[in-house]
Amino acid sequence: MKAELRVENISVSFPKTGQILDSISLHVNQGEFVSIIGPSGSGKSTIFQSIGGVLLPEKGEIFLGDKKITGETGHISYMPQHNSLLPWRNVLQNVLLGQELHKKTNLDEAKSWLSKVGLSEYEKAFPHQLSGGMKQRVAFIRALISPASLMLLDEPFSALDEFTRLDMQKWLLSIWEKEKKSILFITHNIEEALFLSDRIYILSERPAKIVKEIKVEFPRPRNEELLMDDYFQKMKKEIFAELKGSR
Repeated sequence: MKAELRVENISVSFPKTGQILDSISLHVNQGEFVSIIGPSGSGKSTIFQSIGGVLLPEKGEIFLGDKKITGETGHISYMPQHNSLLPWRNVLQNVLLGQELHKKTNLDEAKSWLSKVGLSEYEKAFPHQLSGGMKQRVAFIRALISPASLMLLDEPFSALDEFTRLDMQKWLLSIWEKEKKSILFITHNIEEALFLSDRIYILSERPAKIVKEIKVEFPRPRNEELLMDDYFQKMKKEIFAELKGSR
């Protein structure tokens, strides 16, 4: 299935908290890296839960390629804010989990990717024996080798220190530029969104609406020198002002 995502006018409400999403429409093209940024509690994770089929929107539809997937699970791979590695499974077993759920286990592929990211000697290690950055690499490889063609990454680096976070961002881009899987990425960090993305959607406060779509045209591959670029800083200030104005 093509990893072209279309979210068309979805709305979600909960009895106790009221309306969360108000007619959200967005798209991710094949092989594109798109970020969503917005205030805390604005409904970013609710968008992911709707795309993943965990929530059924009261209005609107979701498509992956030509297939309507509204309310259906099993079409995406997901990497949460916290790595969610199973403590009783070793690194290799954790990496294989997504494939096991689809009954398409490929041991050689899993071992190959662990070698590519410098974790081959940790195949039999358990999560408590890994650093934060290593855990996130394991979680990302688990999502990457899942048969699903669309990846949803929910603030995967927010718990890391600044230097480890930048290393992980560069690492993620190096992998993505080779694999070109379609990625929808949630972040609170404007700099991170600009550094990683092809496009950025800015959400308002709850009930969330998309207030702006921004095309990021910095050439790839990108490196940390971009963070000091004058136009990068200008865009960062503009997005900050847009977020502040949406409150």
